[in-house]
Amino acid sequence: HERGELSFLESIAKEGINAIDIGANVGITTVAIAKRAGGGKVYSFEPISQYADILRENISFNGIENASLYELAVTAHKGFIDCYDDGLSSGIVSKEGAKKFKVPTITIDGFLHSNGISEIGLINMDCEGSELLALRGAKETLSMNKIQIFCEIHRDFLKQLGYSVKDVVTYLKNLQFEVQSVSLDSLKLGSDFDKCDYIYAQNTD
Repeated sequence: HERGELSFLESIAKEGINAIDIGANVGITTVAIAKRAGGGKVYSFEPISQYADILRENISFNGIENASLYELAVTAHKGFIDCYDDGLSSGIVSKEGAKKFKVPTITIDGFLHSNGISEIGLINMDCEGSELLALRGAKETLSMNKIQIFCEIHRDFLKQLGYSVKDVVTYLKNLQFEVQSVSLDSLKLGSDFDKCDYIYAQNTD
C-alpha cells in the first residue's frame, strides 16, 4: 500500500514543485514529496498532535528543509471541527472506540491567501472521508493553478458524510480536471471509479 503510493507520488512530484500534503499523518508522504521537490516547498497538514510530533521528527531526521508542518485540519470552512483518532489514523468521521478531539480547520484557499503563496503544483490527500470538503475549500486554487491531485478514496467515510466517489470526480471534472482511477498494483491509470482506492487528477489549461 505505502510502497505503491510513494512510487506514484515520486513519479509525479517534480523538481521545484510546490505541494500540499493533506492528512500527512507521521510524514511518510511529506518526506517523499519534499525530497523530489528539491527547491520547491511542501506545506504539510496534520491536526492530531501525536502524529504531528512524529512527522516533525521525521522531517528533522531526514534533513528536510523545504517542508513546513501545520497542525490544522483541511476542510471547506475555517473554524473548528470534531476529529476522531483510533490510534492508526484520524478523520472527521466518528469511529467506535476512537478518541475525540476538537481541532482547528483551514481552507486551502484561505491558507494560501494568508501566507502569500501564489503557486501550487501538487496536492496529495489522505483525509479519511473529507476529500470533497477539502477540495471545495480549494476551488479558487484549483481554478487558477495547473495542479496534479493524488487522492486516496475512503468510500465508507465518504458515505457517512453523505458523499460518494462520483461526487468527488464530478466536482473536479466541473473544474476542468481530467480524472483517472489509479491501480496501485500496476500504477496504471484507468476509469474504474467503482473499485479504485485512489484517483489522479490534473488540469492542462
